[in-house]
Amino acid sequence: MDKLPIEIIINILSRLPIKPLVRCRCVCKFWLNLTHDSQLITMHLHQSFENEDSLSLIFLQNILVAPNHFQTRLSFIDNNNNNNGDHYTFVDLNVSLPHFDSFEILGSCNGILCLFDPLANIPRYIFNPLSREYATLPNPIRPSSSPPPCHVAIGFGYLLESNVYKVIQLVYYSSEIFNGDSRPEAHVLTLGDCSWRNIGKAPFSLIRGLKTSQAFVNGALHWLSGMPGFDCIVSFDVGEEQFGVVPHPEFESGQLNYRLGVLRGCLSAANYNYGEYAEMWVMNEYGVKSSWTKCFKVNCSEVGFNIGYVWPLGCWRSGEVRLLHGNSSLLCYDPRTKSLRKISIAGLPHAFFQVVKHVGSLVSPQSLFGEGLHFGLFVGGDAGVHQLEF
Repeated sequence: MDKLPIEIIINILSRLPIKPLVRCRCVCKFWLNLTHDSQLITMHLHQSFENEDSLSLIFLQNILVAPNHFQTRLSFIDNNNNNNGDHYTFVDLNVSLPHFDSFEILGSCNGILCLFDPLANIPRYIFNPLSREYATLPNPIRPSSSPPPCHVAIGFGYLLESNVYKVIQLVYYSSEIFNGDSRPEAHVLTLGDCSWRNIGKAPFSLIRGLKTSQAFVNGALHWLSGMPGFDCIVSFDVGEEQFGVVPHPEFESGQLNYRLGVLRGCLSAANYNYGEYAEMWVMNEYGVKSSWTKCFKVNCSEVGFNIGYVWPLGCWRSGEVRLLHGNSSLLCYDPRTKSLRKISIAGLPHAFFQVVKHVGSLVSPQSLFGEGLHFGLFVGGDAGVHQLEF
């Protein structure tokens, strides 16, 4: 190995799954430094995105551990199942983050999760669940003269050209809603900065109750507008920090009971009528209304399932599409045969869960911030999980 040029070593390592790469950090200082090399991190991330079959799913469940006390369980499955069909193993990440037991995932970007503290109503951490590194986000803008916000929505995006990550926070105040203004205040944090920036009011009200952007496509985050009589898709350009409007599909049924997602790198919209059908649309050319195309329609009478809301989790090379059905089951649909089947996951509890599409990466949250912020690393062992702080 010592005789190989470093470029060849990096090229070889970039093709490995993320779990063996993370374990390499425990071998010696050379391997530890190598797995933090920016060229290896970039090449490995590129290889992972090129191979859609390697994309993972992160599961989040809130488990009742005591009366009125929940604890968040973070787990994952991946698609490296040695061609074992639809049978996967559910793996508990055994991670407990400091200062709060219950959290929510409000975005996944290049292997990094944005975690939200529901009790404090603030985004709290940037976290790599496979390397177990985290960084604490700066406190958000909360004017002392205003009451706490009644609702917060979060978006997490990335600028490829400049390798910059940003978190946007849309803040609703009940006093303003009561006075007739349901538009949220927009606050932006560029990872590496020590404070948030207030960029003013969003031009539209967004659907409240949804805490996260539903899709990050073409450098923009997307939500559905909640303004009465004005149905549209609201976008936020992460680079320009500007809001815009993206046209929605003209569903044949006229139903507007839909949710956004990403399918094959394009903005998608899943529309459904419970017990009758679910259909998936894709915007093939971003921003062009006429490019919305219906990919498939699942008729409940044909597949033998009573299905409702579905959300795309990605495609296999075979053309089959993975779907989240509600918050309790995973499905696989084959558009060629119009067949639908459940995906079997060994160890998956029979409970509601949140699923996040995720790509395992070596991106370190610590590398995204300057000095003066709180970092940490969790190390698993026989005695449990230990937290190392820096």
